[in-house]
Parts: sequence; structure tokens; C-alpha cells
Amino acid sequence: MLGGYAVTVLITIGIYVILALSLNMITGYAGQISLGHAAFMGIGAYTSALLFTKTGLGFWPAFVAAGLVAGLVGAILAIPCLRVREDFLAITTMGINFVVEAIFLYVPLFGAGMGIGGIDPPSLFGAELSKPGFLGLVLVVIAAVILADRWLARSWVGLAWAAIREDETAAGTAGIDVVRFKVLAFTLGSAGAGLAGSLYAHFLTFIMPVNFGFGQSIVILSMVVFGGIGTLRGPIVG
Repeated sequence: MLGGYAVTVLITIGIYVILALSLNMITGYAGQISLGHAAFMGIGAYTSALLFTKTGLGFWPAFVAAGLVAGLVGAILAIPCLRVREDFLAITTMGINFVVEAIFLYVPLFGAGMGIGGIDPPSLFGAELSKPGFLGLVLVVIAAVILADRWLARSWVGLAWAAIREDETAAGTAGIDVVRFKVLAFTLGSAGAGLAGSLYAHFLTFIMPVNFGFGQSIVILSMVVFGGIGTLRGPIVG
């Protein structure tokens, strides 16, 4: 019942909903400012694209790998970020975005300035997904992220994040392992961005470093803040 243009817009919105929800885990729930979320989206997109085009791996394993690689990199990069707070954390995450974008731009493995093309849409049971089918896939991923979001927010993990967000020093004094829960927030948020990046790459079928620049990070953060940071409906509305 929807035209091709409307479906394209809805798919794009859906991908950004995943990005906003994943960033909300870091910034909204755990209270850690991040201005480099697009970098992890790019890591997921390039991981999926390289596995698909260079190794012949199908979309589904590449999609899972994109989330795992982005989450792992997020966990590693979270360690130096733990040494700084507030404005200095914002500057650090911003620097990560510029570094990752530069790697995509200048390293031949990632196609450098020419990007990576030939990224086919997902296939299911041997048939390539149509645009409505791709929209259905995006909606399924959104539903999964929402379920994970609700479970985490209502669990002891969400309670620890809330304590850290309100007063990190008091949380540590109360016996909460601040480092552990900060790293967990960055890991899960980055993994979500990686999954969104994989969907983005296979939807556009061509990616370039400029798709994952600092401006993109600001767009994602603006969605979270505009809709209502630290809530479930906020990032979706934003």
C-alpha cells in the first residue's frame, strides 16, 4: 500500500531509531556523553561490507559480526574514555570519530575515498528482500532493541547506570563497579550502532567515509536530546 519513496523514508527512519536507542544506552541511561557514535555505525557498516564483498559471507552472519566487532571496539575504546568526564569525555569521543573516519578514508582496505560498492540487499530463503521486506527486517531489529532496552532499564544493570548518571562518586562509594558498568554501556551501545550500520550499508549498497563523519554523530545525538534523553520513547520520537 506504500509507495517506494515512502518505504525508503521509513527504512531510513527505522535505522536512525536503532542508532538513537543505542546511543541512549550510553548517554541517556549511563550518563556518558558521546560525540562519536557514528564511528561505531561506520565500523559495523564496513565490517559487514568487507565480509560480504571480500569473503563472500552472507548478510546474516555479516550482520551479527558487525554488531560484535563494533561492540568489541567500543569496549576497547571505552577504557581510555574512563579516565575523563563531562566536557573532556565529549572531546575524547569526538576525536575517536575523526580517527575512525580518517582510517576509512586513507586505508586502501576500506576503499579509501572511493568507498565500497557492490553490497547487495539481504536475502531470505534464496530470494533478495524487497524494500517492504527490508522495512520488515528493520522493524524486527527495532523491536529486539526495544525489548533489550526495557529489560536492561528494569534490571540491576539499569539501576547501576542510573546511579552512575546521577552521581558517579556516590555510586562508587555505594559499592557499584563504575568502570564495569561504563564499559558495558559503551559495549552495548556500540554494538547497536554496528547493527544499524550493517543495515545502512546493505540498504544503500554503497558506503563512503563521509557517511560516518562527526556531523552524523551530532545528528544522532540531537535526535536523542530532542525526543527526550534517558527515556524509551524519546529517541524513537526524536
